[in-house]
Amino acid sequence: MATFETEALVLKQFDLGESDRLITLYTRKKGKLKAVARGARKGNKSRSGLVLPFSYHDFTLYQGKSLAKINHIESIAMNTKLREDLDYMAYASVVSEYVERAGLEDEADQALFSLLAVILEKMAEAKKGELLFYLTVFKAKLLLLLGVKPEIENCTVCGEKVDLNNSTPLSVEEGGSICKNCFKDSNYKYTLFSLNEMRALYKITFAEISKLKPVQFSEKILEKINELTEKFLIYHLDLKPKSLSFLYTIRKMKNN
Repeated sequence: MATFETEALVLKQFDLGESDRLITLYTRKKGKLKAVARGARKGNKSRSGLVLPFSYHDFTLYQGKSLAKINHIESIAMNTKLREDLDYMAYASVVSEYVERAGLEDEADQALFSLLAVILEKMAEAKKGELLFYLTVFKAKLLLLLGVKPEIENCTVCGEKVDLNNSTPLSVEEGGSICKNCFKDSNYKYTLFSLNEMRALYKITFAEISKLKPVQFSEKILEKINELTEKFLIYHLDLKPKSLSFLYTIRKMKNN
């Protein structure tokens, strides 16, 4: 069996037999990968006791015929807060499931790996009121990486520049903005975005994460962009994590 080393984040885990666990990893070198953690259910820290959802480690693995086996782990970031609080766990679960569904096995994607690592780290350090911001940033960046970001400046019907000074119709089905001429006498499904909302969408999509701060955006704008990016992921990529329903149940309970 070939041995290899790679950094990886733990997406999820399942019990396997009496003492082992089957771990789904997103790795820097090989993309999505499933590995057996021997003795994880018995607290074998030298090999697998540290392998918990949302944690980040440097792994040494043996590649078997069907599954990899974890030989050694050096912890990089445990992101403990994401497992100890229900709100944090709900948001982190959605992020991890998006990556599990979008990531490919045996195909490295450095940008997606870095996005996952940064967002989980930011969430673990964030205040509860900032979690929506980081989820919204993640969704917008994921759309950008997967090549289906909302078109903002040009009409998705005719290709002409759109006047963003007034409220602009933005259609999920068409892939972005629609100019006034194309919008006339049409039956497009749309959401109106103001100039400030369009600027926020553009900034969240294209600015470096290190330059984005939660205080730069109102909760109302974040909710609107979060809903838009979620609809884009569903409509264009068929990505709808099951964990979204859990997240929205938690959020609804908090608002009641």
